[in-house]
Amino acid sequence: MAATLHLIGGGGGTSFEFHGMDNGATLKKIGVAVGGSQVKAVRAELTDGKVATFGDADTFNEFEFNLGERITKLSLWGNGAGTRLGAIKFMTSQNRQFFEKMTSWELKTEYTIDVGSGICLGLQGRSGSDIDCMGFLFIKTIKSSVMTDMEYPTLSLFKPQVTPEYVKSVSHQNDTSLVLEKSITYSKTLTKTSSWSVSNKIESTLSVSVKAGIPDLVEGSSGFSLTVGVEQSTSLQKTETITESGTINLKIPPGKTMDVEITIGKANIDLPQSK
Repeated sequence: MAATLHLIGGGGGTSFEFHGMDNGATLKKIGVAVGGSQVKAVRAELTDGKVATFGDADTFNEFEFNLGERITKLSLWGNGAGTRLGAIKFMTSQNRQFFEKMTSWELKTEYTIDVGSGICLGLQGRSGSDIDCMGFLFIKTIKSSVMTDMEYPTLSLFKPQVTPEYVKSVSHQNDTSLVLEKSITYSKTLTKTSSWSVSNKIESTLSVSVKAGIPDLVEGSSGFSLTVGVEQSTSLQKTETITESGTINLKIPPGKTMDVEITIGKANIDLPQSK
């Protein structure tokens, strides 16, 4: 995953990394504690639920990102002595601002940071009892994003709960002494919706599409089961109108009546996916 990172501050402390580079999780919440001449500590939470604190502090001023909210501008300052991070300031796509700075020393050089796509994967830097240096890890500007190589690991174990939907009923009576042949045609228009969800919520900040086969319902001799269709490209939610139609040929014995009821099976299919 292509990303940008700029560290501001000094070289002391121990290095740390806290980000969703491996699973696509993004920064959900950040809390900052400041002292007279430094940023004392930072607490961060990612969209996958992981939380980490760097530096040492008891209280934090926090900012929580809304779904789809991105960072549009970011500035960082050192403390002016080249030893610590001094301030953090950013604006978001929803015109909200977060600004925390050291309380005694004046700010000097402002570093305007390239935020790329504005999607922040997390934080990286060095810390001990304070934040020695830190930067925000951003995904570079993205034209498109596609999830591929989709698999459904529980497909063969899934037992669909099928609900029959009425289509047509017909009754034919044969009053002759010969076998009567009849044909019944039927047609039913249905709405089929397919959707994918992403556990790290990156779809809230990034336009994501899917290249995958869609599970479908099939009927066999032992009942209903699932099969995966041909791989296709689609959005995370796809709604299509399909028509189920066909012809049923009957042979009615002499002196008999044959009642026919045609139904189509429908089921909600909810499967975990992996790639």
